[in-house]
Amino acid sequence: MKRTWEFVLSILGVGIAVIFLIMTIIAAVYLNSIDMKEMMDYSLMTDSEFSSSEVDMSIKLFMGILWAGIISLFIALAGGLIAIFLLKGGKAKGAGILLIITGILTIFHVWPLIFFIIPGIMCLVRKPREPVEVIV
Repeated sequence: MKRTWEFVLSILGVGIAVIFLIMTIIAAVYLNSIDMKEMMDYSLMTDSEFSSSEVDMSIKLFMGILWAGIISLFIALAGGLIAIFLLKGGKAKGAGILLIITGILTIFHVWPLIFFIIPGIMCLVRKPREPVEVIV
């Protein structure tokens, strides 16, 4: 059975995951290169609504979420590529399960999640057409 839509949606999911991965890595490298502590100390001197420890904790939380997103995108990339090769090999059920698991693991990013969950469900639900015998 041809699984063109599953294949196309999986490729779109991998492509979007690669774009998000590149953007997230650039953001993480940029945020690590600038001196956030010095910038926050300057902003605390002008407006002391938050304490220095609160600002430091929020920066660490944001960087942790950023790195968790990078790790989930690497997992999505690997899972999506393996699922594409499984689809090409004719193992739709295994590819569908892998796509659903990959979609769940990319919970930080909505678009790759959508483009992995939908073809995963399609792989599991679609059945091959049975030939119809015509009696004349």
